[in-house]
Amino acid sequence: MAVEAFEAKASRKRDLDAWCVVFAEGQAELSGGTVDPRALAERLSVEAEGRVQRWLARRAGTICGAAELRPQQHDPAAGFLRLFVTPSARRRGIGSRLLARVAADAGVERIQATVLAGPPGEPFVDGWRVVLRLELHEQRLDQDTLWRCHELAMAAHSDRRLVFWEGAAPAHWVASFGRVMGHVLDAPGAELQMASRAWDTAAVRAWEAGMDGGHLLVGAVVHSPSGDVVGATVTTVQGGEARVAEQHDTAVLPEHRGGGLARWMKARQALRLHELFPTVESVTVTVNRQNASMLAVNQAVGFRLLRERLLVEASTHRLRACF
Repeated sequence: MAVEAFEAKASRKRDLDAWCVVFAEGQAELSGGTVDPRALAERLSVEAEGRVQRWLARRAGTICGAAELRPQQHDPAAGFLRLFVTPSARRRGIGSRLLARVAADAGVERIQATVLAGPPGEPFVDGWRVVLRLELHEQRLDQDTLWRCHELAMAAHSDRRLVFWEGAAPAHWVASFGRVMGHVLDAPGAELQMASRAWDTAAVRAWEAGMDGGHLLVGAVVHSPSGDVVGATVTTVQGGEARVAEQHDTAVLPEHRGGGLARWMKARQALRLHELFPTVESVTVTVNRQNASMLAVNQAVGFRLLRERLLVEASTHRLRACF
């Protein structure tokens, strides 16, 4: 068994394709969403130079492990790790060998990762600090859910209107959209309380460019008197024939919370998603278990618990000492 650094643009096509299959299958198991390995390979083959690091593991010449470390935009000292091993190659120390190489090469002080609660994910990160306990929710876009969302979307909110865009935020909304996104991490009831951070236009554009390919769909609440975005919810669809979409951040400015805007946005976003991508059958989203407000919103628009996950963190110094 061998572990080595992986440079997508410099790799052989068969290695790139194999790495993307392992990564996509692992991501689907973890998040409930879908990643098209072919689309991922195409994106990585033309990816601009950056700080993303990747590794692979081979067993008997076949790639059976994939790892990727991305620096966190809001915290350059931390990197977010995705590490996957094919089911048939697990329990042979491959994941540990990959992690040891990541820790040795990582250019960050701390590594964060999301793992499934229980085996095999939780035992693999034994000794890591649990930052957040998370729930993975699924919304089935069946007739009952769509009807429920239709009723919620009809609610009246004076001085506010819903708008939608695909891809980059329109120039006249990018600044206020950035202010909303800066409040994702101070959601009420969150265990990990963090102050809002500045998302200027450059930060928003960098975030948009860093989304994992596919279609980016944003639903936003605009405050009519000011013309500013005061709430937003974000969904991605990997392709025109995708059956699963992923919902990402949903946030409302603190002074506009408590009025049902998140429920309104999420309901209308589900209907909009169904209109634009009729092949999508379900939507997945991760929620902090301590965020009671968002748990209630998700229940209202038809989400159900799929599985539990943990956001964990360890210092690279500690990890290096363990291997």
